[in-house]
This record gives sequence, C-alpha cells and structure tokens, in this order.
Amino acid sequence: MNKISLCKKGFVTVSATLALFLSLPFASTVYIQQSTLDRIYETVESAPEKNVALVLGAAAYPTSLSDILADRMETAIELYETEKVQKLILSGAPNEVEGMKKYALERGVEENDLIEDPKGLNTLASIRNASDISELIIVTQAFHLPRALFIAKHLGISAVGIASDRRTYAKIFDFKKREVLATSKAMMDLFILK
Repeated sequence: MNKISLCKKGFVTVSATLALFLSLPFASTVYIQQSTLDRIYETVESAPEKNVALVLGAAAYPTSLSDILADRMETAIELYETEKVQKLILSGAPNEVEGMKKYALERGVEENDLIEDPKGLNTLASIRNASDISELIIVTQAFHLPRALFIAKHLGISAVGIASDRRTYAKIFDFKKREVLATSKAMMDLFILK
C-alpha cells in the first residue's frame, strides 16, 4: 500500500471516528427520549398513584426558588394534595433542599411527609439515593424527564415521570442544549464508568 492510500485510509478512519463521536450526544438523546415516552405524564390527573414523588433540585436563592424549581414543587404538592403520593423526597444541594422544604411547609405539606436528600447534587445522585424505593414518580421538566427515567430504569427503579412545565422559561433553549450533553454523560456514567 502506498503512502497516499495510507493517508486516505487514515483520513477516513479519523473522519468516521470524529463523526461517531459528534453524533453520540444526539443519538443518545433520541434513543432515551423514545425509550421513555410511555412513562411520562403531562398532568397530575393522568399520573398513576405511587407512594413517593422524587422532586429533583434546581437553583434556589436565599429567599425564593427559581421558576423551574418552584414549578417542580407546585407539581409535587399537587400530587400530594390529590393523594397521588403520600411522601415527597426533596433532593438537591443543601440550599435547594432547604428552600424546597420551606416552600412545601408553607403550602401545608406535613413535615413527616417530607424526606430530605441534601446529597442529590445531580440527577444520577438523586436517583441513586432513592434506589431503595421500588416505585416512584419523578417530578421535573419535560426536557429533563427522559434522562431521569432512563437512569431510574437502569438502577432498577420502577419510575414514571410527570412534566412540571407550568410556564415558558427564559433560558429553555440553553437548558435543552445542556440536556443533550448531560444525556451523553449519563450514558457514559451508567455503561462505561459505572
């Protein structure tokens, strides 16, 4: 084989590897979205009854919750008030959990019905920390649910999700872009890094 043929073969190999690497985030996102569609509910009324709802953390400020986290809490409280669930797991960074708990108590949720998980520093950690619960409802926004449900299934948890989108978010496009990368990372964490 001459040098030109070797160069062409090397170029094709590098190009194919690069194309595969660049397509992984999109391919994994499409796969995860399709494999979780039947476990996502749009309304509290349509959601099945489970004993526990896992509320995933998001930004919290000293005196308020971000719009995203407030919507997650509103959805979780509605599940609780309609007796779709009996307990709420509040999972996130310590300040997020503190803000979520304060929000829930102000809305009339019994303190005994709140389970705090201040070690849920990311989606994988939150779900892993709830892995002793066999069935639950995961509460987060629609763009985040496929990844959360995929992780739960991989960890042996029978979970469904409820979309907590109650408004249009100013940075929704940024959140969706970030989710594509986070989905790829989740697949690597679960299948490669373990």
